[in-house]
Amino acid sequence: MPDGIQEDTVEKNHRFTLRWKVMLALSALFIALGTCVDWSPSQDDSLPDTSSFLVILGVLLGCAGLVTATRR
Repeated sequence: MPDGIQEDTVEKNHRFTLRWKVMLALSALFIALGTCVDWSPSQDDSLPDTSSFLVILGVLLGCAGLVTATRR
C-alpha cells in the first residue's frame, strides 16, 4: 500500500475517533446538566422543560456517538 494512502486512512480513523469521543463527552455533559442542575421554570408554557430537553438531547447525541464509533 502506498505510504500516502496509508497516512490518509490513519488520519481518517483519527478524525472518526475524535468525533465520537467528543459526541459522548458532550452527551454526558448534557445529561449531567439536565439531571443535576435545578433549572427555573420557563416563562412560556409551550416550551419544554429544560431538564428533560437536555437529557433527551444528551441521549440522542450519545446514540449518534455510539453509531459513529461502530461505523468504522
